[in-house]
Amino acid sequence: MLTLCVAGSAKAQQAPGQLEAGVRVGLPLGVTGRYYFTERSAVEAIVGLYNRTASLTALYQYHWDLSALTVPGFGWYAGGGAHIGTRRIDGSGTFLAGVDGIAGINYVFEKIPLNLSLDWKPAIHFTTSSELADFGVSARYIFGGKK
Repeated sequence: MLTLCVAGSAKAQQAPGQLEAGVRVGLPLGVTGRYYFTERSAVEAIVGLYNRTASLTALYQYHWDLSALTVPGFGWYAGGGAHIGTRRIDGSGTFLAGVDGIAGINYVFEKIPLNLSLDWKPAIHFTTSSELADFGVSARYIFGGKK
């Protein structure tokens, strides 16, 4: 994976209408999908299944291109949203809901339809203890190839 990051050149800007889907390792662990409305604004959905918890998170993100300052294809993003779900605590199910923030770095490959990201996603739950130290790594396939 590291070899691909160093050897491949990248494209930073995402096209409006671009759809990405893949896996997220971290908290929440699960599947992720991202859709770009413009080159800079996107929504992401995360379906998480982890630690006796099932959740659905929806996030709005604003993206900044850092290619001119770093390497082509590199950027960062920040945003927020909300989540709902259920968690098993002491043998019984508990409803889970709250608000989320997200901030991360993003890398888009030029030659292959792949997006990699590393993010921090603190979650404040209304009904159980909050999770403020949640980090994740996502790998997403870019549908329709590069635009």
